[in-house]
Amino acid sequence: MTTEGGHRVVVLTPPGAGAIGVVRVVGPDAVSLVDQAFHPASGGGLSAAQGDRLRYGHFVDGEETIDDVIVSVTTRHEGKNVETPKRRNAETRGEESADLVVDISAHGGVRVIERILQTLERLGASVGEPGDAVGLAWPTGSQIEHEAIEALTRAKTERAVRFLAWQRENLPAELEAIALLCRSDPAAARQRLTAIADGYAVARTLMEGVTVALVGPPNSGKSTLFNRLIGRPATVVSPQPGTTRDWVAEPVEMDGVPVTLVDTAGRRESDDPLEQQAVEVSRRVTERAEVRLLLLDGSQPLSSSGKELLAASHLWTGCLTVINKADAGNARPAPNVGGHNNVSISALTGTGCDKLLSAILAVLGYRGWVESIPCLFTARQAEAAADVLSVLPLDPMAAEQRLQQCLIGRCDQVTTTGGGL
Repeated sequence: MTTEGGHRVVVLTPPGAGAIGVVRVVGPDAVSLVDQAFHPASGGGLSAAQGDRLRYGHFVDGEETIDDVIVSVTTRHEGKNVETPKRRNAETRGEESADLVVDISAHGGVRVIERILQTLERLGASVGEPGDAVGLAWPTGSQIEHEAIEALTRAKTERAVRFLAWQRENLPAELEAIALLCRSDPAAARQRLTAIADGYAVARTLMEGVTVALVGPPNSGKSTLFNRLIGRPATVVSPQPGTTRDWVAEPVEMDGVPVTLVDTAGRRESDDPLEQQAVEVSRRVTERAEVRLLLLDGSQPLSSSGKELLAASHLWTGCLTVINKADAGNARPAPNVGGHNNVSISALTGTGCDKLLSAILAVLGYRGWVESIPCLFTARQAEAAADVLSVLPLDPMAAEQRLQQCLIGRCDQVTTTGGGL
């Protein structure tokens, strides 16, 4: 690895092109090392003493900007299974060994990560082999901290990186505070833990992404809207109905939320076996989507297939009715669709598309949601929180223990106390 007092660098994310790449620098003065190549967008340079935790800026090599990055700083106390000269000497002196840890989250292109590693190596760091990541990937601390770091390697957007970095620094402390309330004020503990657990559904979409399906009668403008939302012509647009014979999917970001946008075949009666098959496949894709956009042509009377889809859509969860072609001179008012949200747009000109994006995010739970609030972000955490909440009214002491050991710490450390819980 390195000599005593040196700095070690590893890539935490898997090799290959990805949305986000995370480079970790560990060493006694890792902050000063990284600060030579990091130019923050605002404020002064990195400083562990000032408690810097999350900074946005540019990673540079001389006068050249390599990438926009997010940098976080923590203190790492070396574990027993991380053998370094510094740790051995500290143990001999009866001291605890601690390193500064700087994580650099950049866009995950192979060349970008290579340039960052080359720059850090020129500044004096030693770049480790892939196997070295085992010793540097997990700082000591709660299991939540470990899970946040692991999730960083799979984050698809910069918003997800900011969310995970904030949770790593703040969620364990918030849960510790709730644990202290379990016995003194169980009702307050339950209220605070419930609020944190309720955010998991939204956090899951930020981490895993969602599918948004465009569905509607032929020639309602689905392909035009699809191309508009992804920012490039990916599907054929034609005034001839039935142009789209199969579903097409493309990844896109919506305010930092990873979305798979699906353009489906238009729904209508047809004797063409190929078109019938395409419509059936589109129906199955629509059923699996988290959000459905029912696109209707606002410049024409509602067709029979449009009426059927409108009736069926009342059974869909996460549905928005989108009235397209609002730019047409004879555009009609939106039909009455009961409890559905209506959005009027022009896919051709882009009018109303900002409002549509806001409506999609609202359906997903992002209206007013910010990443800098305590929030669970893994299925393990959600299950552990549900277990704590079920125990809390019956045995606050057992709830406190489970929160400490099973939610914040490790599930295999849980021991039962009181009432057989």
